[in-house]
Amino acid sequence: MTKGGFRSLIPSDTDFRIHYEQAFWQAPIGVALAAIDGQWKQVNPALCRLLGYEEAALVSLKTPFLVHPDDREKACSYVKHIVEGSVDSVSPDFSAEIRYIRKSGEIVWVALWGSPLFSADGQIACVSLHFMDITGRKLAEAERIHKDMRQRLILENAIDIFTYSDANGICEYVSPSIVNVLGYQPEELIGRHLLEIFHPDDVEPIGVREFADSDKFCCRIRHKAGHYVWFETTLKLLRNEQGELQTIIGVGRDITERTLTEQALLDSEKKLAEAQKIACIGSWEWDIQEGETIWSEQLLRIFDVRDPGKLSNKQKLLPELVHPEDKELLDGSIHKALNGESLNVECRIITFEDQLKHVHIQGLLLLDENGNPDKMLGTLQDITERKKILQQLEEAVDRYASLKNYSPDAIISLDMEGYIISANPATERISGYCAEELRGIHFTGLVPPDELGSAEERIRFILQGGPNHCYEMRIRHKDGSDIDLVLTPAPIIIRQELKGCYVLIKDVTEQKRKDEFLRNSEKLSVVGQLAAGVAHEIRNPLTALKGFIQLMINSEEPSPKYLAIMKEELERIELIVSELLMLSKPQTIHLRPVDMQEMIEEVSALISAQAVMKNIAIDLHSQAACPLIYCDPNQIKQVMINFLKNAIEAMTSEGSIEVGLTTDKYTEQVVLRITDQGCGIPEDQLKRLGEPFFTTKEGGTGLGLMVSRRIIEQHGGKLTITSTVHVGTTVEVRFPLMKEGLVEHAAVGI
Repeated sequence: MTKGGFRSLIPSDTDFRIHYEQAFWQAPIGVALAAIDGQWKQVNPALCRLLGYEEAALVSLKTPFLVHPDDREKACSYVKHIVEGSVDSVSPDFSAEIRYIRKSGEIVWVALWGSPLFSADGQIACVSLHFMDITGRKLAEAERIHKDMRQRLILENAIDIFTYSDANGICEYVSPSIVNVLGYQPEELIGRHLLEIFHPDDVEPIGVREFADSDKFCCRIRHKAGHYVWFETTLKLLRNEQGELQTIIGVGRDITERTLTEQALLDSEKKLAEAQKIACIGSWEWDIQEGETIWSEQLLRIFDVRDPGKLSNKQKLLPELVHPEDKELLDGSIHKALNGESLNVECRIITFEDQLKHVHIQGLLLLDENGNPDKMLGTLQDITERKKILQQLEEAVDRYASLKNYSPDAIISLDMEGYIISANPATERISGYCAEELRGIHFTGLVPPDELGSAEERIRFILQGGPNHCYEMRIRHKDGSDIDLVLTPAPIIIRQELKGCYVLIKDVTEQKRKDEFLRNSEKLSVVGQLAAGVAHEIRNPLTALKGFIQLMINSEEPSPKYLAIMKEELERIELIVSELLMLSKPQTIHLRPVDMQEMIEEVSALISAQAVMKNIAIDLHSQAACPLIYCDPNQIKQVMINFLKNAIEAMTSEGSIEVGLTTDKYTEQVVLRITDQGCGIPEDQLKRLGEPFFTTKEGGTGLGLMVSRRIIEQHGGKLTITSTVHVGTTVEVRFPLMKEGLVEHAAVGI
């Protein structure tokens, strides 16, 4: 449109028109004069540039064609409101933001302001429209909105917790994720200092810490439910141009599971280190390609390394530390391991303190992605103590084998049923059977039939854990002859449980023959002593008798006085002969269970009359329940009578005789003590008690004590006599307790 056309559209005021025209053509923003129907009649160059059209082309186009289809109704409505006067055209708050389509097809955002121009008669002549390009602003706003939406989407859906705090640490914003992580609603924390929900032990360290502008820390934060959650927080400190802190941005992440896992890993590593220390096992890792070796702490201890920092990679190579004599062995094992075999070798090493140790090395090869050797992982266990124990065990086994194989006595082992498990070479020599023949047969299978019952009882008693006493037993040799043995059992205890027993067997057949020969020799010696004693003892009364007979021959009448003396001497000879017969006569001992208390009471009652005549009291003292013994009661009574008579005869004045009966649990014996208040026996005479015809009392022969001692020994007992002059004498007799399970048997005396 020409300037003439422009003048026809604006009021006729010349000055106004001139000024408006200049402003129209020179305006930096687009300006259009439009009819009241909105069609553009005149456009300025700025608008042409904005939309990319020539002026003529732009005016010729229908205005709605230039508007984005979605904004056409909005543009028409805006112009209509201007024409109707319902828009305050002066205020920028009532502008319209419209999208126009450039000639190139691009969309351009325009801020549209309009105002009506009136004619002289007050009618609207046209509408002045002003177009400002706000495309950049709209794009920036869209980007900002998109960015805000994206940020809000992240903040509202992130697992981590985002917080904004002022320079004093007062919370200004908390992301919604805090609800799921800590149980708080955001508004519960906004306006509060976040240190309020920190663990008390973490408040002071964090409160006094100087944080960098970008920093990170870990702490415990209280959940709304009351428990604490481990958090890792990344901080970003925002400052103004003066460097003053304005905003603290924090991103917190729940690391409770990770912390617990790390703690569990630390605990596991600690336990592994403790286990390695206890088991003396160190671990190692050899990087084959890099030539580096990593040692565990226990491995450093095994090699006596005091300063690991000074240890070179070469020094960590195991072949460099092995004993020279074992180097070839280890090198060969490693070579095999590099070719796919497992590393498993025992060798010796020399530590950094020149200590020799035995170790067990194991390793596993790891390959890289190309199948080439990459690393080798392994362990090294210090087995020095185990080697020492094995050596001691081997030595103990060798010692036992030497004892068993070279012992002159037979050694056999029995299981809990009494069957033979093993036998040493001496057993073959003694029994005639080889070890293979003996293995698996019952021990009683070697016993003669007449001793089978007692042998079974004794074997059962031994395997039930009875005392380890020596036992005499006869077995039958392979050739049919009988062999006298002395058996000494020893229990086989494994893990505190009885599994059987060893039996040490000594062949005493020859020894018994020698003992019999010695006994016969001793008898001859005793007979000689007795003959001399008898000759001495009988000669005196015989001499007296001879003299009195001679007197009676020469006398016309026998004298009664001589007859009385002769009778007394004959009784003396009779006494000596009777005791000699008792001593020499073989007597069979008939053993049976006997109550010692009852027996001593019977003997005391028998001899109490003789004691009462001398005003002597016999006091009996015994425990409540005295165990039984195996004995011949008649012979034991004879022993008790002899000792009580000796005690009465030793006392010249009134007094008492103490008779005590007790049980010694340690020696498993019954103890009988008879204590008198007599004159006592001198020490030099105590040694001779028991000799034939030695006596300390008038009219005694000494044979009674000899007979009593032998009876006691035949019963497995022991006689002890102690005495103090002018105080008294104590006779102590010990008999073994009756063993349950032993059968009655007869013992033959000499």
